[in-house]
Amino acid sequence: MNWLQKIALDLKIIPECVGVSHGQTDCVIKAYMGDRLVGYISYAVFQGETHVQYIEVAEDMKRQGIGSQLANALEKESDGEINWAMSTDEGTSFLEGTNRR
Repeated sequence: MNWLQKIALDLKIIPECVGVSHGQTDCVIKAYMGDRLVGYISYAVFQGETHVQYIEVAEDMKRQGIGSQLANALEKESDGEINWAMSTDEGTSFLEGTNRR
């Protein structure tokens, strides 16, 4: 087993919806290693479309597949199209590197 597979086994992904307002549902998917929050993806669902607001991974945990696992979890949670439209340079690099753009 390589180090990436080990991280995948140790990672716990927890989705939750945090609020509903004016037809928009706000949700977050969190990634934990033990008790430590190591990443999350925040998104909203409006009129059947998922809009990503933030994806963040702890600085010392980047480039270890956590962001990809969060994005995969979002794809499983989403009923429709995912809008990844706006992103930072780092976010654009992530999207291109994971074939989501």
